Amino acid sequence: MMQLSKTYNRYKDKWWALPLVLPFILYPITEYLSAYGVVDGFESTFFYLNMALTTILTMIYGFKALPGILLCLFYRVYPDRGLEPALMSMLHYFTSVAISCAGYYCFTGKRGRASFGRYDLTWQRIFWLIFINATLFLNYYHAELYLGLFGIHHSLMYISPFTTRTLINYQGMIVGNMMGLPMMYLVIRSIRTPAYLVKYLKKIRLQAAREMRLPELVCLFGSLGLLTIMMISPLNHALPLMNSIYTLTLLLPVMIWGTLRLGHAAISVVWWVVLIVLCHNIQSFIPHDAYYKLHLAVATSCFSAFSITITLMAINISRKRALNLKTQRLMHIDPVVHLPNLLALETDLKQNTVSVLCQLYMPDLELLGRNYGLLMQVQYKQQLALYLEPVLDKDELIYMSSGHDLIVRISPLHAERRIAEIYSKAKDFRFIRDGVKLYPQIGCSYCIINYPVGHLYLLIGELRTLAEISLTTNLPVDLRKQSSRQVQNQVKIKVEMMNQLQRALELDRFVLMVQPIESKDGDCYHEVLLRMRGNNDEIIFPNTFLPLANEFGMSSSIDLWVLHNTMKYMDETRHSRPNQRYAINLTPASICRTDMAKHIEKLMIMHGISPAQLVLEVTEAEELTNNMQAEKTLDALQRLGCKIAIDDFGTGYASYARIKTMRADILKIDGSFIHNINSSEMDYKIVESICELARMKNMSLVAEFVETEEIRRTLYHMGIDYVQGYLIGKPTPIAGLPATLTPPLAVAVVG
Repeated sequence: MMQLSKTYNRYKDKWWALPLVLPFILYPITEYLSAYGVVDGFESTFFYLNMALTTILTMIYGFKALPGILLCLFYRVYPDRGLEPALMSMLHYFTSVAISCAGYYCFTGKRGRASFGRYDLTWQRIFWLIFINATLFLNYYHAELYLGLFGIHHSLMYISPFTTRTLINYQGMIVGNMMGLPMMYLVIRSIRTPAYLVKYLKKIRLQAAREMRLPELVCLFGSLGLLTIMMISPLNHALPLMNSIYTLTLLLPVMIWGTLRLGHAAISVVWWVVLIVLCHNIQSFIPHDAYYKLHLAVATSCFSAFSITITLMAINISRKRALNLKTQRLMHIDPVVHLPNLLALETDLKQNTVSVLCQLYMPDLELLGRNYGLLMQVQYKQQLALYLEPVLDKDELIYMSSGHDLIVRISPLHAERRIAEIYSKAKDFRFIRDGVKLYPQIGCSYCIINYPVGHLYLLIGELRTLAEISLTTNLPVDLRKQSSRQVQNQVKIKVEMMNQLQRALELDRFVLMVQPIESKDGDCYHEVLLRMRGNNDEIIFPNTFLPLANEFGMSSSIDLWVLHNTMKYMDETRHSRPNQRYAINLTPASICRTDMAKHIEKLMIMHGISPAQLVLEVTEAEELTNNMQAEKTLDALQRLGCKIAIDDFGTGYASYARIKTMRADILKIDGSFIHNINSSEMDYKIVESICELARMKNMSLVAEFVETEEIRRTLYHMGIDYVQGYLIGKPTPIAGLPATLTPPLAVAVVG
């Protein structure tokens, strides 16, 4: 059987196979389905399908179809009319079909073989394959009749072409081509490739309105069937008006209703069947009176007008519906990673009563993305999702979440075992970039949820928090076994703090505090510290809100607020506190901004502040390592005249290697080395080495966390320039600083 199928597929398109056989099989059928009648004693056509058959054969097979078409015509005509009429019929069909198909393919190319219903090919098909084809066919027909090439036959005698009979014939050909072409295409394609019929049935289902239900379908086909039956009933029934051309006009609104609801694929078949029934029974609703020919012309013109209207409306409706479906699909797909997004997840959860959500969290993608670019992050997620597909069932999907997460939706059956399997496979995944295997850490958390889900995004936030815990335990974390309320409260606290930060920026609810920094000879300046007033006017310390400000991207705005209000205070108190100097901390986000140096310069000009009055303290962080923009910003600030201080030296990313390349004016030693300097030989040696390094770099030294006189004496003995701590002074509001009668001795710094 398999060998037979392969042989069929291999030879079916040869000229001696289907192109030769199909005309002999289908021509008798189209001849039978075509509708004819007698007008003025001559045969006329009301619905002509033979031309549609030959056109479609030529459209699909090209020149390969000609032997089959010509032999079939010769076989059908020669026994009844002789050799010359048979040859003329062959030439007649060949000329009209060849010219119309050649013109059609000249404008459409190979895409012209596509199935019917495509909007971009509709007008070319109507013009070339329907109107030009029918016009050429009819003109050649009359020319051959005039020349007597069809032989002597009563029904084929020449008469003037300018008659009602000619109009009826022409409209019969138009209708036959308009509705016959898509039906013949469907039949031939289904014979050639049986899977096409299945595809066509799927197209019918896709093009139909989603909200359409069985009662509406019954009403539609019931109305259509009732009108058709009334039209073809005998003329002597009780309602003569209902089997007349009047009833024919009632068909149009019913067909438009069907067009709007069913689409092109289904309504084409329905209208084709209705046309065959009506045209074969046309004598039932056409009065046989003096105006018989006129009634026939009106009826056939209604058929052609209805066919064109229904076809164009159906194609436009189907196109619009397809575009809407495509738009809906795109709305559910992440445009970068090309995975289903959270909107798709929300939709799928509505269709499943119980589901299990598994969140895979990959925090290392942030660092890898910085080194390899966004494309690496996208490719990693795509390949990881593809790698996990074998362990998922058919209806289970992987969704793209915000940030560096993927969410897997699975069925609740054997959930824990399957989650462990998914997590194990995810950890086994290796991403290869430039020949290097990368395997970022992956955290995993999961939970069982029931429909309806009204808190999906909050739930995803909770799963993210639990996935971070999974990074340390190296095991999937079940939301049910954790304190869901605690996780939810943490998320709410973060959101509340973000709102408070935004409110503090808008309503100036930050409080500026200052702590003195003093030298051995009495020179003094102050470091600006920040506090925030809470909703109940309580004081919130920076270790509570600054990490969240960094997380929410608000740290740079806070830095600008501190700079502006500090310089404003300096401007307002320039007479009572002349030459005052302040050290202001800048976060990595501010240092990495391209316009930060210009912002600070504008503020100094606005408030009339000298760059020597400010010190800018920078805490070394990962974001500043190998960051060209940070180096450009610090260099620009130094060229303005500002002094740069490295804060908390000795901790985090502040290292000896970094200090070798970074140009700074002041080095602040972290308090963790100062607190036990008199009792810890290790701390003493570390501070001593820092002092030697600072002298080599011509940098001033500031020691933090100085709380006793003994520590201060030790630091001054080691050569420390400035000390800071509770011994020197505790943080106080900047507005409470006393006036100074004499200017300070030290040089001003920018902050």
